[in-house]
Amino acid sequence: MPGEIVFWLAAVFPPEEGATPGPTALPLEQGSTLLDAQETDCLTRLRHHEDRRSYLAAHAGARLILGHVVGRPPSALRFGASANGKPVLLLNPQEIDFSLSHARGAVAVAAAHMPIGVDVEPMREMDQLDSVSELVLAAEEQAVLRKASKASRSRLFLRYWTLKEALLKAAGLGFAAPPNEVIIDAGPIPTVLSVPPALGSAAQWHLIAPSDT
Repeated sequence: MPGEIVFWLAAVFPPEEGATPGPTALPLEQGSTLLDAQETDCLTRLRHHEDRRSYLAAHAGARLILGHVVGRPPSALRFGASANGKPVLLLNPQEIDFSLSHARGAVAVAAAHMPIGVDVEPMREMDQLDSVSELVLAAEEQAVLRKASKASRSRLFLRYWTLKEALLKAAGLGFAAPPNEVIIDAGPIPTVLSVPPALGSAAQWHLIAPSDT
């Protein structure tokens, strides 16, 4: 339905000997049968087990979700890429847009009849936060970050980061648009305040995120 968002967020766990998967679990062996040759090649090039599990979960999950939305077998879906590298679903008469993200331990997929982006990052302490924030945050956002308590600064930065990356993914630009030219309020109800001209009007973009508790 127009305006409806399909969203999936999942944890990715290493296999445990003798463990019984839950009723909603997707065994990795089953997920790997859904991938096409290009996805399988990308998967085999990843060196770390954690990265391979997360990649596989995200791409298999995206196929299952999109297959359900468009009414086609997940393994039959074909994908291309936009000029800036955003994955697109081919043979897509319903004009479904989608986005996926994977990090060690977590994956997310979102789909909608409108531009959409999603990002997930593991919570961690950020090294060289001041220099990194200059590349990602606008001056007013850096001021907000400096006022935050030391214990919460990495968490706040990652909130800014994921919101901005999701927005730039939705726009189909990725980091071809400088993230420090996107200005947001990263509070409990995040809001887009300003965007560069390539993204149109700030009012057309909406952010959804869990409250930062």
